[in-house]
Amino acid sequence: MTAIEQTAAAGARITRPLPGGEDRAAANARMTALLSSPDPGPVAAHLALVHFTGRRTGRAYTVPAGVHRLDGALYIATGSSWRHNFRTEAAGELTWNGRRTAARFALVTDPETTARGYLELYERYGAEAAQRRLGISVSDGPSPGLDDFRAAVTGIPLTLVAVTLATEPGDTTELAVNERTSR
Repeated sequence: MTAIEQTAAAGARITRPLPGGEDRAAANARMTALLSSPDPGPVAAHLALVHFTGRRTGRAYTVPAGVHRLDGALYIATGSSWRHNFRTEAAGELTWNGRRTAARFALVTDPETTARGYLELYERYGAEAAQRRLGISVSDGPSPGLDDFRAAVTGIPLTLVAVTLATEPGDTTELAVNERTSR
């Protein structure tokens, strides 16, 4: 088996199953309503609302997304098409833990950094919680490794969006994130 065939075979281990359009829209609407409330509960520790303007349409968008900390920095893990709005750094806002804050978003373009980030998150959360929190499915067998995530980054694709939050005008200190999760 060539290296390309091995990577392709490994990539098949990680998939990103998505519900149908209507089910996804309904789930997003429920999460948007919950995360917009003043007291969204414990789910708001790892889910947030991303508010941004479409780079081509100029329309305002609000999408729910998972937030994660890697090496002290804040990221959104996604494979959704809205990520393209952040190919070049863009301003927006993040509603997180019941608080709406100005933010800057930038798509991480290095596939190796992205694969390593997903692997770290997968190992941190544990198999069951990681699949739920990262929106992925992993086939039976040994725990996925870096090659599996490299293949998923290029195949699915899985991406990371770097987030910098401004807590007050001129302050770019990031808010803390609760990485604890039930396993």
